[in-house]
Amino acid sequence: MKKNLPITIILFVNLIYSQTKGTVLDSITQEPIPYVNIWVENENIGTTSNEAGEFVIKESLTDKTLIFSAIGFKTKKVNSMANIDKVHLSPEITELEEVLISNKLGKELIVGQFKESDIDLNMACWTKPWILARYFPYEEKFNETQFLKSIKIRTTSDIKDAKFNIRIYEKNENGEPGAFLYDKNIIGIAKKGKKLTEIDLSEYDIYFPKDGLFIAIEWLIIEENKYEFKVKWVETKKKEKKTSYEPAFGVIPSETGENSMIYISGKWQKIWKSRSPKKYKDKYGLLAMELTLTD
Repeated sequence: MKKNLPITIILFVNLIYSQTKGTVLDSITQEPIPYVNIWVENENIGTTSNEAGEFVIKESLTDKTLIFSAIGFKTKKVNSMANIDKVHLSPEITELEEVLISNKLGKELIVGQFKESDIDLNMACWTKPWILARYFPYEEKFNETQFLKSIKIRTTSDIKDAKFNIRIYEKNENGEPGAFLYDKNIIGIAKKGKKLTEIDLSEYDIYFPKDGLFIAIEWLIIEENKYEFKVKWVETKKKEKKTSYEPAFGVIPSETGENSMIYISGKWQKIWKSRSPKKYKDKYGLLAMELTLTD
C-alpha cells in the first residue's frame, strides 16, 4: 500500500495544477479566431483567446461546459472532458436589414453626452472576460442621422495601449443583446491613464435600427492587457499580489438598471446595484458612452 502512495500524490498534484488549453479555429477556413470569449457555464471562470486563437483556463475543470462566443460566429458549447485541443466555430450568417443610403449632407447628432464630473467610479473586470452593454433606444430625432459615426468611452488604464473589443447588437425579443449588427471585431485602444477614448465607426455603415441597439465593451483576458500590482491590507499590514486586465471603464450613476446588461458566466443578466458610497450608493452603473450619429 505504501508503494502506491507516491503515485497517488503525483496524480493528485497533476490534477490540481492541470490546465485547460486549446486553439479556436474557423470551421471553414481553419484560420485561428482571435479574441473569443470563453466561459465555464454558470460559473465566474473564463478567459479570452489571443491573436493566434490560443486560450488557457488555469483552473482545473472536471465535467464542465465551456461556452465559446465570438463576433461573427455561432456560440458553441463544449464539455471540458472532450478533446478541446482544437475547437471549431461555425460562421454566423447574419441577414442585415437593407438600407438605402442617400447623398450625405454632413449632418451629425450626439447621443448620451456626459461630463467628466459625472464620473466618480470605474468598472474593472479583474480577471474575468466580462462584456458590459448599454442599450440606446431609437428616437424620432435620429431619422436624419441613422448611422453610427463614432463612439467615445471614458477609459482608465495602468498600461500602455490596452485593447478592448466593441460588440454591437440588435435587441432581441427578451430585451437582451441579440444578433450582431456588425460581424467582425472592432478593437479599441486605451492609452495609459484616464482618457476619453474614441472609436471611429464611419467606415462600417452601421445602421441604427428602430428597436434601438446595444453597444458593448468586451474585456480581453490576454497577456498584453495584464497588469500586476501589490496591495497592502490595513488589518494585517501584509502585501498581496493582484492581477487585473486593463482598461477600466467609467460609469455614471443611474436610478434604473434597465439599460445596462452584463455577460457573465456565459449568459446575459441585468447589472447589479452599486455598493459604492456617495452618489453611486444603491444606484446602477451606466457606461459613460457617447455616440455620434451621422447621415
